Parts: sequence; C-alpha cells; structure tokens
Amino acid sequence: MKFLIIEDHPVILLGIKKLIDESYPAATSSNSCNFPDGLNLLKNQAFDLLILDLNIPGGKDMEMISVIRQIQKDILILIYSGFDEKIYALPYIKAGADGYLSKKTTSEEFHEALMTLMKHEKYVSQDIKNEMLNNIGNQDFAKLKGAFNALSPREMTVMQLMSEGKWTKEIAIMLNVKENTISTFKRKIFDKLEVSNPIELSKKVSLLKNF
Repeated sequence: MKFLIIEDHPVILLGIKKLIDESYPAATSSNSCNFPDGLNLLKNQAFDLLILDLNIPGGKDMEMISVIRQIQKDILILIYSGFDEKIYALPYIKAGADGYLSKKTTSEEFHEALMTLMKHEKYVSQDIKNEMLNNIGNQDFAKLKGAFNALSPREMTVMQLMSEGKWTKEIAIMLNVKENTISTFKRKIFDKLEVSNPIELSKKVSLLKNF
C-alpha cells in the first residue's frame, strides 16, 4: 500500500506519517511540500491514497481534485485541512474528494478516516453527518448551503480570504491577479450569498458554521 502526502508543515507531516505507520505498518509513504511537486510524483508513481492539505503552495483550490483525477483516476483523496469543515467539507466531497478531515481532529478519527476510505467509502466527521441530519427539511439552511456550494473554487478562496479580514489589494497580491478581478469576484460572491458588504458576509459565514 502506497500513500502520498502533500503537506508543507514539517511537524504535521511527521504526525501524519506516524499515524499511517500505526494504521498500516507495511505501507510506504512519499511526500511533497507543494502541489506541483506532488503532481510530478503522481505522474511517476502509482499511489493508493493521497492526503492533501488545501492551503498548499502552488495549490489551486477545488481545481486540484480534477487535476489529480486526470493523472490517477482511481486514487483515494483525503483532504486534511485547517479550513473550517462546516464550510469546506461538503463542497470538496462534491468536487470529487473521498473524505474531508479537520486538522483539529483526534488520532482516532484520523485512523477511522483512513480505514473508511480504504473500504472505498466516503468519510466526513460525525459533526458534519449530524449537521446534515439535523437540517433535513430546513429550507433556510438548504438555501444558505446551496448558495455556498454555488461558489466557484476561486470564489471560495476569495471568500475565505475576505473572512480572514484581507482587503481587496491584499487578496489581489496573494492570488497574483488585478484588483479589479478581485472586485469582480467579490461582487459575484455578494450576489450569490445575497449580502451587500463584508460584515453581512461574515454573519452568513458564522451562521453556516453554527449550524
């Protein structure tokens, strides 16, 4: 069994390798600290499972999933991220990932996620499952969730940076695009989420987190 880990934090990487060794002692693992190098590994070796950080140098948001699938169609993909799972888990599962795991999770949950994926089943945390069950039939929640799911990968990134308090100019520099491009993304985000300013956006993001 072969694992690939795309993670740029050395301490977290060591922790992941330790957890893999505990679950699958005979497994081998390779790693990359950025997305382009990870793709090169995928092009040259076959892997059973990929553990992918979202905030990775050279990463492309949800587009990373389709790029990975183009190289190795059947590889299992576990997103292991510090991004809020209540906002990002379901969109990434919808985009083609097999599981989503928060970096705040326990080692037991990490082992459970690995075993679930290796059985070719989808994995999300119990909190996300409960959220889905508790809000069945809740039209307001469904509408809000649908609005977030309608955001494009780049819009999701811009929204995340905005929710972190980044200004338009800062976001433009970080994403290496023009400021008016970010302004266009902001307008689309505001339209889809039916808000008119960053304060209202933050309230809706908080509302979604609290469901």
